[in-house]
Amino acid sequence: MSLFDYHDYKKYVNEWIEIQPKNGHGQLRKISQHLGINSVVMSQVFRGERDLTIEQALSVTQFIGLTTLERDYFLLLVQRARAGTNDLRKVFTKQLDDMKVASQALKNRIKHEAFTDEDRATFYSHWYFSAIRLGVSIPEHNQLTKIADHLNLERSLVAKVVEFLLKNKLIVEKKNKLDMGPQVTHVGHDSPFVNRHHSNWRLQGLQAMENPREQNLFYTGPMAISHKACEEIRKNLIDTIEKTTKKASQSESEILYCLNIDWFKIGN
Repeated sequence: MSLFDYHDYKKYVNEWIEIQPKNGHGQLRKISQHLGINSVVMSQVFRGERDLTIEQALSVTQFIGLTTLERDYFLLLVQRARAGTNDLRKVFTKQLDDMKVASQALKNRIKHEAFTDEDRATFYSHWYFSAIRLGVSIPEHNQLTKIADHLNLERSLVAKVVEFLLKNKLIVEKKNKLDMGPQVTHVGHDSPFVNRHHSNWRLQGLQAMENPREQNLFYTGPMAISHKACEEIRKNLIDTIEKTTKKASQSESEILYCLNIDWFKIGN
């Protein structure tokens, strides 16, 4: 669904609800809970003549997970619906038309410049940037709300991340579905971002230990060994990583996993 194809914010929200899991059952109640108002009021808005306040409209955009431009467009739709005169409605209509043109220009813009250090700093600042990028390649999670629910993240946060990933071609939008994009990023062992990348995902590993699952595997084994054995084990681990990454690159995207391997000398 493209919000910019809509002229009525109520129609957009109602149709957005319909395409949610279980045909949107319970979504209106969740919206009312998010806004902190009675569900009857929500029914009066989206099933009746009542309009959202601007403050309520902003909360709705956060619940759905709209991008910055979509948020502003949605707020203008609400303001136009609340306008008390035809002259004021014309002002908002002109602003909406201008914003629709701007959205199309942004959608068609191709970013040619390389992935900068500033972009990398953002991408590696939190684990969810790479998790969302990989996650949308799974058919069951190729929409913003679906990946947000799967990763247990706020939709407004996921919207900001998706906006960044789209801008940098790390993901693309095809027929209102998200997928992996042509742009790639790599963090080498000498990169200033590598420690952040490692620590982000190790923290996720620690959290996964708190909720054990049979398919997960964690192993910690301090050991006293010879120098020769140490070199052989390190080589075996490198071989395992190469085989694992090759296997992963050739497989279908069905589920998200993370491989962390720690192998280090203890002491000086």
